[in-house]
Amino acid sequence: MNESMPQQAPVVETRNPQPHLVFDPSWCRACKVCEMACSSLKEGQARPAVARINVFFDEFAEDAPISAMLCFHCADAPCLAACPTEAMSRHPITGAVLIDEAKCVGCMLCRRACPWDVPKRHPDRRVAIKCDLCSDRAAGPYCVQVCPLSGRALRHEPGSNGESQPEIITRRKTGKREV
Repeated sequence: MNESMPQQAPVVETRNPQPHLVFDPSWCRACKVCEMACSSLKEGQARPAVARINVFFDEFAEDAPISAMLCFHCADAPCLAACPTEAMSRHPITGAVLIDEAKCVGCMLCRRACPWDVPKRHPDRRVAIKCDLCSDRAAGPYCVQVCPLSGRALRHEPGSNGESQPEIITRRKTGKREV
């Protein structure tokens, strides 16, 4: 098996001292196991609409047919400041940005503030949801654990202590829904 790197996706230098997930679309095969595992763990059912990570495949995209929507747990986390009910906080140990559903009113100001447009509204409970790095699991993010290409397609970065690091960026917020 040839383990040479497939065609490289766009890489942007970022500073993120917070723990976060890194998605590399050049390795991902869009199997969506991460989505199923996430929604099963968090919601008790395999349902992509409530998964905290989403993988997209666009067969017509020439540059990057595979992309993902996931939280970067930004160091400055504009979603934290945007929340009018203080439903969002940072986990004291993992550094993950969390949403307290009991405090969330579903206004989605967090989504508007997010440069990546990440938080989404739960279709049934009508509150904001997003990745919390499985902060309640000692083993870390479940999606990384079950990914067949874990360490390549999806990996957990414990944080960089402010040092610059390469980051695979696949979706950016624009005037339109996504690019």
